[in-house]
Amino acid sequence: MLEPYSLEQLVSEFSSLPGIGKKTARRLAYHLLQKPKQDMERFALRLQEVSEKVHPCVKCRLYTESEYCSICLEREGAKTICVVEKPSDVFPFERSGIYHGLYFVLGGVLSPLDGIGPEQLHLDELVKRVQEENIEELILALGSSPEAESTMLLIDRLVSNLSVKCTRLARGIPMGSDLEFVDEITMLRAFEGRNLL
Repeated sequence: MLEPYSLEQLVSEFSSLPGIGKKTARRLAYHLLQKPKQDMERFALRLQEVSEKVHPCVKCRLYTESEYCSICLEREGAKTICVVEKPSDVFPFERSGIYHGLYFVLGGVLSPLDGIGPEQLHLDELVKRVQEENIEELILALGSSPEAESTMLLIDRLVSNLSVKCTRLARGIPMGSDLEFVDEITMLRAFEGRNLL
């Protein structure tokens, strides 16, 4: 079945989103077509508003409609920055309520094969913040991929002459896992990071 050109274009836009394949994209497009026209117009308006109003916070690079995000404003003076890869990585910390410091969004991790080098990340801004705000600890929450590991090593090297402590999230065996199904690297890291009871 041949679809109208504009519908094909909408399916194509949906399928460009992460985690959305062609089937899901088509389902979303057809779902929108079944909605009343005013619902579709409201949806389009929301997309336009986001594109015009939302931008990175000048301090931490989380999305905001103001110059500074609410976290930077509410926690001004905090001495800890949690460094994450992308803005959505902040939500698990905020939902759990375990962290009450500042954040910084790098915008990715080093990945030479994808054309992401140090210049594409916001490393200079991070170092400047550490210096200007007398940050005492950087928590590197970038995951455990080889690219994330390389990025953390680079950040550690960039701030090595500053009086800031670099820490990383603990890694190990997930709660409820059977040891026989845990991969060797996770087992090694869990073993190396063992604590007293």
